[in-house]
Amino acid sequence: MTGGDVVLGVEIGAAVITVAVLGDDLSLRETVAWPLPRTTHHPVDPVQDPWLVLDTLASAVREAAGICEVFGNPVRGLSLTARMPTLLALDAGCLPLTPLLNATDGRSVGTTRRIVAEQGTALHRLTGVPLTPASPVAKLAWFAGHDPGLFGHVAHWTGLKGFLLARLTGQLVTDVSTSSAAGWVESATLDWAQPALDVAGVHRGQLPALVEPTAVLRLTGAASELLGLPAGTPVVVGASGAATAQVGVGAMAPGCAALSMGSSADLCVLEDRPVVPESELVSCHTFADGLWISRGTFSNGDSVARWAAESFGGVDIDVLLAEAELVPIGAEGLIGIPQPAADATSWGNPDFHAALVGLRVEHGRAAMTRAMAEGVARELATVRDALGPGTAPITRVRAGGSALRSPLWASLLAAALDVPLEVVGTDQAPALGAALMAWRGLGVLTCLCERPDVRLPAREVLPDPLAAAHFAATRRLGEQLAGLLTQLRTVS
Repeated sequence: MTGGDVVLGVEIGAAVITVAVLGDDLSLRETVAWPLPRTTHHPVDPVQDPWLVLDTLASAVREAAGICEVFGNPVRGLSLTARMPTLLALDAGCLPLTPLLNATDGRSVGTTRRIVAEQGTALHRLTGVPLTPASPVAKLAWFAGHDPGLFGHVAHWTGLKGFLLARLTGQLVTDVSTSSAAGWVESATLDWAQPALDVAGVHRGQLPALVEPTAVLRLTGAASELLGLPAGTPVVVGASGAATAQVGVGAMAPGCAALSMGSSADLCVLEDRPVVPESELVSCHTFADGLWISRGTFSNGDSVARWAAESFGGVDIDVLLAEAELVPIGAEGLIGIPQPAADATSWGNPDFHAALVGLRVEHGRAAMTRAMAEGVARELATVRDALGPGTAPITRVRAGGSALRSPLWASLLAAALDVPLEVVGTDQAPALGAALMAWRGLGVLTCLCERPDVRLPAREVLPDPLAAAHFAATRRLGEQLAGLLTQLRTVS
């Protein structure tokens, strides 16, 4: 830490609250991380206590604020970001009526399929975001049909970030970027998409006010005491998790993509305009200052590894991945087909499906794990190609996330994309992006369209030619097998 004003960028992650301390010279001064207590062995609890998240956020911010005070760095403001779509029912006093529902709650799987069968891709074209079981719209439609008593008594519906902002500032708002990423904002107007609200069964008065990501609120007196910051400290509302990860990982230049492998798995590129997705694998949502994020979602590497670890009797994940790293490319003839990206909810969901093709008695757990990891990498290449003809060719990828702690993932992903992969060594990127949004809201950054080149240190992983050739040769076969798996699920 050195002198000068700072801001705090706060990422509300699935397992950890991370706070990045960013100076007015745009240098990262410090990072604080507080894990969320867990009640199950899964990486993300099926339900979460919003008060627990608030308490953990307060602890993380208090520690960061204390560090700033020791080193004489005035905190000019803070900003929040959250990556996973969430849903929370509130009463008229903005107090929770339900647990926090996130992507691991798969009760809306059947509802999602029914809506998509009835409406096709209409909502996808309207909002830029495909309907999935993780979507708030799908969860609300499920609630309307399965718990009408609760549904009729809810005063407000919001996400976790909206609840936290309400507790900190006294105002129930949501930024248009986060709501756009959740799939219920119309791309053409950046207002609530009425057809999505009709499907969800809610009206505008039950939703938070839509504001720009650069909007500035103020901490209440109670919140200031809770966070250890001066009363009235500015709170910049901030943007979606995908957007803050994009700017935080340093993927703002044309041709550079951001890859995230943590609680979700996404490949994102920056656009200067909204792009109508041509594939169910791709979404496009607004960021800020006229910028948009095109995002392709694919099977989560961490989830696949955890699934394999539990399947083999609870072996340590790092041990399993290290064993798989020693297996040659091709996984001894095995082909792994992970959960199709378009249907991805959570590996812990009973609806999760995956397959190993070519399995023989002599295949061990290392080869099986390797095959599934190669399947994830192969799926990433399919997602990259689905981003559409309007997207500039990807020549470099900046990557971050907990899954990339294993060298196996970095080597496979670089080979599947056949481009250099720059791996950011920590999970700081979304929090750093939130801090950059704070400085944007406070006017130190004048426009994100100038694409600030702020990068965390990274190691470069070049694609192995043999592995790249293998992925190129097996891409089509992998896609055909994934299609067959989807057909079998439909029949069953």
